[in-house]
Amino acid sequence: MIRIILSAIFLFFGLLSLVACAESSESIGDEILEDVTEYSWSTKLGDLTLITTAVTTPTLTRDTTVYYDFNEHLIEVVIKFPTETNFNGTIIALPGWNFKNTQWCDSTQLCEKALADGYVVILPEMGKSIYCDSIFPETPKDWLKFPTRSWIKETMIPDIQNDFQLLIDDQDNFVIGLSTGARGAVLLAMDLPEIFSACGALSGDFDQTRYTKDNLYNGYYGPYLDFTDRWTNQDNAVTSISKLTVPVYLAHGDKDEIVPIENSNQLFIALQESRNEASVLNVNPTAGHDYDFWNSEVDAVLEFFKKQF
Repeated sequence: MIRIILSAIFLFFGLLSLVACAESSESIGDEILEDVTEYSWSTKLGDLTLITTAVTTPTLTRDTTVYYDFNEHLIEVVIKFPTETNFNGTIIALPGWNFKNTQWCDSTQLCEKALADGYVVILPEMGKSIYCDSIFPETPKDWLKFPTRSWIKETMIPDIQNDFQLLIDDQDNFVIGLSTGARGAVLLAMDLPEIFSACGALSGDFDQTRYTKDNLYNGYYGPYLDFTDRWTNQDNAVTSISKLTVPVYLAHGDKDEIVPIENSNQLFIALQESRNEASVLNVNPTAGHDYDFWNSEVDAVLEFFKKQF
């Protein structure tokens, strides 16, 4: 009986102590609370534990276009900034081979809907890039003006981080690509899982060894029989699947005659085998390789990105 009474007394005074701490916490200055987005009680210590989870704020406040150097060529990067809602993160949108960077905005609703959701959209002009990481002696000289994936990682992203406080690893960042840009998006997400939370890849090819007779890949990598290791291990998402740890949203049209659906099927199987279980594949049975299909996937991709928060 005495133990019960003593326990009740200790419990009573413990509750009084918690109330007193709560009341005293209200006197904390506004200048401190501005940087505190969450707080919790430590019942073991009986004190207030502050948890700071502040996200870096961008310095950009409007649309802008910047130019960054690649092999003495200025590469255009269009940055769309949300002005009607709070900043929620950033999406890099990669174009297909020889597609204009702004076609993502002109031919789909990605920019409109992403901006409405509070995302910055970054649109680099990639020209005839195949998003390779390196340039080889066999690469034709007139192709050397098209940016590599290394340029995105080593120039574009660091400069945007420094200039605008975007693509910081405490923010929600995503990358999406269509056609050859889908290949680039997957490889970039593989390279930088500390920056990107998820990836969207529409109608892409991901294993160049499926195209050993292709003039484009032969142009960049050299003949397959002479450089088999390069073809197999450089820029190959399928053979490097263990490094692809972020969730991937794949979508492909079953009537695609330019990049057959087997490419996305192959990557999705590899993702499943590597236990990347959050990744998904959506197949449209009637779609081809065009902006009608890519536009139809915008809502699903953005919803997939939201699920990664």
